[in-house]
Amino acid sequence: MFTFRKGLMTALAAVMFTAIVGCSGKPQEGTGASAPNDAEASSAAPASQSGGKSSVKFMYWGSPAEKAAVEQAIADFEAANPDIKIEGINVPGGDFYTKLTAMIAGNEAPDMSYSGPWKLKLGEDGYIYEFNELAKQYPEINQDGLLKYNEWKWAPDKSAGPFQASVTPSLVYNKQIFEELGVELPPTKAEEAWSWDEFVQVAKQLTLDKKGRNALDPNFDEKNIKQYGIKFSTGWNGYMPLVLSNGGNYLSEDGAEFGLNKPEAADAIQKLADLINVHHVNPTPSAAKSIPAPATALQSKRVAMTVDGSWVHADLAKTDMDWGVGVLPRMGGSYKTFFHGGSLIIYKNAKNLDATVKFYAWITDPKRVLSLHQGLWLPQYEEYYTNPELIETWASEMLPGRPAGFQDAVMKSTYENAVLAPEQGVKNFAEIEPMVSSALDEVWAGKKTARQALDGVVGKVKPLIKGWYFDD
Repeated sequence: MFTFRKGLMTALAAVMFTAIVGCSGKPQEGTGASAPNDAEASSAAPASQSGGKSSVKFMYWGSPAEKAAVEQAIADFEAANPDIKIEGINVPGGDFYTKLTAMIAGNEAPDMSYSGPWKLKLGEDGYIYEFNELAKQYPEINQDGLLKYNEWKWAPDKSAGPFQASVTPSLVYNKQIFEELGVELPPTKAEEAWSWDEFVQVAKQLTLDKKGRNALDPNFDEKNIKQYGIKFSTGWNGYMPLVLSNGGNYLSEDGAEFGLNKPEAADAIQKLADLINVHHVNPTPSAAKSIPAPATALQSKRVAMTVDGSWVHADLAKTDMDWGVGVLPRMGGSYKTFFHGGSLIIYKNAKNLDATVKFYAWITDPKRVLSLHQGLWLPQYEEYYTNPELIETWASEMLPGRPAGFQDAVMKSTYENAVLAPEQGVKNFAEIEPMVSSALDEVWAGKKTARQALDGVVGKVKPLIKGWYFDD
């Protein structure tokens, strides 16, 4: 759901606003894409009707498991609100920007949608409702009691909205592989997290060549690997927990400088790259192209462990595999992670604002869409991590998407050790991250060291570094 897909963010800078605005930075005339002012928005176009019902166009992405869960949420909402029809538009994450750009340019933007960091630019340019102002008009969406940092801001007093739900980086594994090889299962408590060296040793034990030799064997054939010990996401949400635990960050503490080329951050990224090019326990970029999605990769024993977003739990729950969760490895002395997630944004061209807000309030209320929080999402409210009765509604380890150890390995470890994620904390992240990602491609391929690649990108990102959206 919320992986901020590399293509989606890249497209913002390269495509989306080319379609929306001209070189002057103002909305183009004649495209149907100009941003309405507040007066125009409050007197929006006549409500869209479908068979006598108010119609709301809702655009989202997600795996088949997520699509099915969202469709069920829509059906439940429509059953409770028979006067409203939700037109759900499911678009693959990699194609989302193209579809949205075309819809905006054709004056057919959805009423509400999932969103990436590019939402902040849409807010600045007046295409979406500012959440605080909207909440004054519709108190039912005023979401008090949120987890810290669970909000998207484009200015201190301007919000694109709180998270619709949370997700977090998660280590998952095929338990059968560990048992067959006699390897101890990953720890589930943050205070017992593997050190990086311990993690590498375990990954070597789990990596097998086609003759069954593991990566600790001096005769191991690195060119003919049938099972990798680990597949780490090489996106920002994969490497940032390691950077943070090693004492680094995306920017300097005062937000004035790029942080990833500093020793603590670059060292963490280099060690991640070494899993690929030195230890041979993580697939190379070319090998990764033939490895399926996490649930299938684990079930088919192409990999033993993966580190990806917690949304993969929903896909894993659909398998008959005995799978488990563990805490992330730590690279420094402390365990660090974060919540992240998108916000639902409401466009100022919404044809029926009342109906759109009503659906927004429904799908962001964990009690209304509890099934979405029992495998796919994590709640965005503090009480769901502190109230034992509420914890059991979504994190009970009797649920299919919540294996043994989930409450310690995912819920508690994240809640107790979460810091600000760069995705919503770093100003201009949507423009900076594609440059960083492109530079790191050479690191994962073994063509440059992390320090070389990140030093090389400093000049490109420096003009975009404007600090943090949060002061603490």
